[in-house]
Amino acid sequence: MNAVLNKKKCIVTFDHYEDNNNVAIQLVKKRRGQSEEELLATATVNTSVGIKQDFVAIKGWSENTGIEDVLIEAGVICEEAVGAIPCGMAVAKVFPLTEEAKEVMKNNQ
Repeated sequence: MNAVLNKKKCIVTFDHYEDNNNVAIQLVKKRRGQSEEELLATATVNTSVGIKQDFVAIKGWSENTGIEDVLIEAGVICEEAVGAIPCGMAVAKVFPLTEEAKEVMKNNQ
């Protein structure tokens, strides 16, 4: 899946956090003329709460302000948050993954 973050075209990648298997989303960009990828943003935040595999906790504060809109526009997450999880002084919104994102994630495993 592709997205545009700060006017940069990037690739949306899926992984899982080690301790509780929550879904992790990162936005990466290929380095010019190289096969290496450069991390542009980690869109999710791991929480102490286990989240079902069809959902993600989005870190939408600080340097990630506006990341929800980027992921919605790219078709990664649905438009409406279905919950929230406290994360220190902030709150991570929980969004369902789109069917397309679930398929991409499944195919990448």
